[in-house]
Amino acid sequence: MNKIKFTNYEKCIDYLFNLERRGIKYNLKNITSLLKTLNNPERNFKSVHIAGTNGKGSVSSIINSVLIEKGFKTGLYTSPHIKDFRERILINGSMISKKFILDFVNKLSGEIEKIKPSFFEVTTALAFEYFSFRKVKYAVIETGLGGRLDSTNVLMPVVSVITSIGIDHTEFLGNTIKSISTEKAGIIKTNVPVVSGKVTDESGKVFKNIAKEKNAALLFADNNYKVKIINSDEKGFKFNLKGSERSYENFYFPVPGDYQINNIKTSVTALDIISNKENIVFDKINFKNGFKNLRINSNLYGRFELISKNPKIVIDVSHNLQGIKNISENLRSFKFKKLIIIFAMMNDKQFKESISELTKLNASKIIFTKPDYYRAADPKVLYNSVMNSKSKFEIKQNVKEAFEFAKTVSNKNDLILVTGSFFLVSDFLKIKSNII
Repeated sequence: MNKIKFTNYEKCIDYLFNLERRGIKYNLKNITSLLKTLNNPERNFKSVHIAGTNGKGSVSSIINSVLIEKGFKTGLYTSPHIKDFRERILINGSMISKKFILDFVNKLSGEIEKIKPSFFEVTTALAFEYFSFRKVKYAVIETGLGGRLDSTNVLMPVVSVITSIGIDHTEFLGNTIKSISTEKAGIIKTNVPVVSGKVTDESGKVFKNIAKEKNAALLFADNNYKVKIINSDEKGFKFNLKGSERSYENFYFPVPGDYQINNIKTSVTALDIISNKENIVFDKINFKNGFKNLRINSNLYGRFELISKNPKIVIDVSHNLQGIKNISENLRSFKFKKLIIIFAMMNDKQFKESISELTKLNASKIIFTKPDYYRAADPKVLYNSVMNSKSKFEIKQNVKEAFEFAKTVSNKNDLILVTGSFFLVSDFLKIKSNII
């Protein structure tokens, strides 16, 4: 098969995104072939492997940030991105270079054309090759979908982490908590310790059985640490941490939302395992700065983030029912008069149930729209799924129209919440500066 040669980065990225048309390939065949062609770069660094329905991004970012503050060259691989593809692959907070992406695709294009891998498979191989080339000590790797057959599940990590379990990606993972838990727990490796975030007893039982089969020590973070929020505001909160390995007071976490308590517990428990296995002493300053510099070190944004005032505008990448359920408590940190919601969601998500949750928030308007992405649900479908009175709901065919309308029905004391999808937040940020 002839290689494709790119000299322009934008055309190279377009080529990668066009691979999305091949859909999701939930198996390890292609990634194994790609990595073999690259001489298995995933074996050249130590990794932390993270799966879960929600919380993966936050937990990955916390672990990454603390490792950086300890002084390690650390890679971070997450998905999806919000504004720039290169957000997915970071080393010590800096995005992968355009030149490396271009050179990688040119080098591997023949194999790509031959075996027809998916977008995520190629991106995963790219991340592993980049981390190997740059000689990172540790790489924090987030699964894309599930765990057992996710492209990242070729790693032999220092520790495995499962953050939470909810109903998501049912076409691949099954439609029950038990089946989804089993798929997520597929990242558990023989003799490799695993940390679980806060999960139901049903999920916990699945994890215990699989961990026992694999002789993998299983720790439930909720049993290891307690986190108490001292005070909070629109930018984050101060908290105390108390647990088996360490206790700290008056730390700052720069992302609002009480749900982050579980992510903090999970991350610190995983870092304790890394400390014990790798003989690393993480001190108070490493943790304090790791939390404080989270956005800088990990490029973490879009988690109930206040980006503008008068009116307040909050972007939120909650993209499933479990995430949408957190909105009510997140809003407690904000002062506003009226709430206006711009909402979109992928058509394979539980959008009907998510809309039902949104109606409990007493918003003055809920505006349904659609980001420029093929999986996005049509706003008319969202509107038709509303069971009760539809007087507070509006339909706008694109994000620009939705925001323009939101501006007309809000004043400086109100809050506009943009939520339901990474792709919605991405489109919103692209057009926001041209409207305000």
